[in-house]
Amino acid sequence: MANKTLSLIATKLGLGEEDKVLNKAAEFQRLLQTKSTAGSNLTDTSKVVICLDLAAGLFGADLDIKSAIKYSGLKPLAYNNTRKVVENLLELNSDKLTTNMLCVSLQCSGVQDLADQILEEYQKNAKMEVDLNLPQYVCMAVFQACRINKVKISKSKIVEKSRLKPAQWAKLDADWTKFTEVHFATTKKKRGRPPKNVVEDVEAVENMDIDVPKPEVIQEVIESYDDWKTRMLETAYKELKELEQCERKSITPRKSPRKSLQKYSPYKSPVKTPSKANGVRLLFPIDL
Repeated sequence: MANKTLSLIATKLGLGEEDKVLNKAAEFQRLLQTKSTAGSNLTDTSKVVICLDLAAGLFGADLDIKSAIKYSGLKPLAYNNTRKVVENLLELNSDKLTTNMLCVSLQCSGVQDLADQILEEYQKNAKMEVDLNLPQYVCMAVFQACRINKVKISKSKIVEKSRLKPAQWAKLDADWTKFTEVHFATTKKKRGRPPKNVVEDVEAVENMDIDVPKPEVIQEVIESYDDWKTRMLETAYKELKELEQCERKSITPRKSPRKSLQKYSPYKSPVKTPSKANGVRLLFPIDL
């Protein structure tokens, strides 16, 4: 028979007269005590409420889910996640999440084989016993397989199906990324040598005929000697004429240093000498 706490909460949830539900919920409660629930938000009250919820679902009894969440002391999202965890611990989940189901729902069936290999390898290298049927491991294996094969999927959907919080998902993602890089590095693209099609393209370009414009040939015309002589003379005359014009412009007329005529010219006597002077002109006339 169920204990008093279970009976009290069952009465508040409208299940007080459902003996089958109470007995099954008490069985779930005893079985849950043997399971490890470390790190979860389960309290004694929330365990009782969730056990009643699961038992009511088995027998088809009516249960007010809003009242159940209220008495459990959990928020709606936390309640749903905790209910899934308890359901997995009690092995009541008949439709367990598998890589096949997840790949079909995310439209990435091509990575299912690699996801199964990742799960198998992770179980071999795990330091403690891991239940790979839990949704977070299945989701992480598919996520890592998509990352390796560069297949785009909705990260928000796969995180939702994993039933983990964003911080928990980020921590698990970091651990599994390191693991896959160590054990599945051969599936990555090799560096260094380019792909075959790239080499073929390079060879095709090298063998391609490229039209290179030919340099224009300039024909040199030889000038005759007479034409050259005429042209050179005309150029020389032209330059000489320009030079003469420049010199004429630059030379100004010079003025005589004598500003006025001398009174007596040294070459002409102002007084005519008599004839007896024998026609000789004296530079300095003598007064007779």
